[in-house]
Amino acid sequence: MNEMTFHNKSFDIAVIGGGLTGLTAAVYLARAGKSVIVLEKENQLGGLAQTVKLNGALFNLGPHAMYEGGAALRILNELGCLPEGGYASKGSMIGIIREKIVEVPKDLTSAESREWSSLMGGIGQINAESIRSISLQQWADDNILHERVRLLFLAMCRQWTYCDAMDLMSAGFAIRQGQLAGNGVRYVEGGWQSVVNNLRDAAIHAGASFVTGNGAQQIQIKNGLVHGVELSDGKEVKVSVVIAAIGPHELCRLLPGADGLSISRWKAQARPLYAACLDVALRHFPYPERVFALGLDAPLYFSKHSGPVKLSDNGALVLHAMRYNGNDNRRDAQADKKALTDLLDLLEPGWEKEVVAIRFSPNVLVGHDSRTIHQNGNGLTPSPVVPDVHGLFVAGDWVGTEGRLADAGMASAKQAADEAMRYG
Repeated sequence: MNEMTFHNKSFDIAVIGGGLTGLTAAVYLARAGKSVIVLEKENQLGGLAQTVKLNGALFNLGPHAMYEGGAALRILNELGCLPEGGYASKGSMIGIIREKIVEVPKDLTSAESREWSSLMGGIGQINAESIRSISLQQWADDNILHERVRLLFLAMCRQWTYCDAMDLMSAGFAIRQGQLAGNGVRYVEGGWQSVVNNLRDAAIHAGASFVTGNGAQQIQIKNGLVHGVELSDGKEVKVSVVIAAIGPHELCRLLPGADGLSISRWKAQARPLYAACLDVALRHFPYPERVFALGLDAPLYFSKHSGPVKLSDNGALVLHAMRYNGNDNRRDAQADKKALTDLLDLLEPGWEKEVVAIRFSPNVLVGHDSRTIHQNGNGLTPSPVVPDVHGLFVAGDWVGTEGRLADAGMASAKQAADEAMRYG
């Protein structure tokens, strides 16, 4: 019990998972006067939002950003936990096709440029809700004339959703994310650990307790009711309400008899998203004007996050390269690493001579679900309520109808806290 030691083992509510989702739920619960304990199996809070320092550079786990108008920024502002940040440049982008650079709009034909400008300029007027059951590929085929413009748009949608399955991705969901991105893409000063720390401090100030390095081993159920949580060291925490701020696969492992419950169906429907991430800090950028690039015939991403925000304590500049791996977490790590270093060779020749810090992370879990047409772009379950276990609620990027990743996790956390308080 590394963060705090609790003296009694009975609480109103236990939150399983100390990432952004669990921390958000804990703040709302504690401020409402509930005695709440957060159980995190790792030694450090934050989950996928952790930031590490390497040779003075502050690395998030791959590229992280928040969308202006999205749930994460709205909730952080509401909780008084909004971090300092800056906004990504809205300048030109680069497409990469057949290992060659296409500068947009400079290298487009006049007809392509007109269609691209019309498409991106008019994205805010698209009724995203009306096309949530249509695949992104179908929508693009039906509405975009020029092939390179279609590839550019699909590459943007891949970036907005982290998903490469265009024939399964909900067009309405993807385009709604693009509409939010158009409002502004916000990077966090000093990395996302500052968000984690703000939420942790707010929860502690409101009276929440934390256990780290000793996660939940089993959610104890009697007669369909939650009555406690067994920890990995064998100790028990008595609670009548649990918010599981984890993925559906992990939740099923914690719940006896899960095969016969609704969560088993959610697990079976889940399409987790993975990525290979290359985080790099350089003394200076060889080509500073090349800020943002996307692969058009391969699922690649490149972006410089230093500039809008400071991500080092020694002047080093951070960029991220990533390969979107969709639902495949068994890819050849060395092949992915080569694809990403080749991408840097193309965009920033000479980069290797400027390296201050570098980290490659293969097969990273990005999200627990892909928001496909099968759920009309919604999460695996629209509500945090687990109908067949009274007192059990779920939250995460796979729950609810709003947003993706941090937006979805934090929005569902607030909803789960509300439901849990009504139940209690």
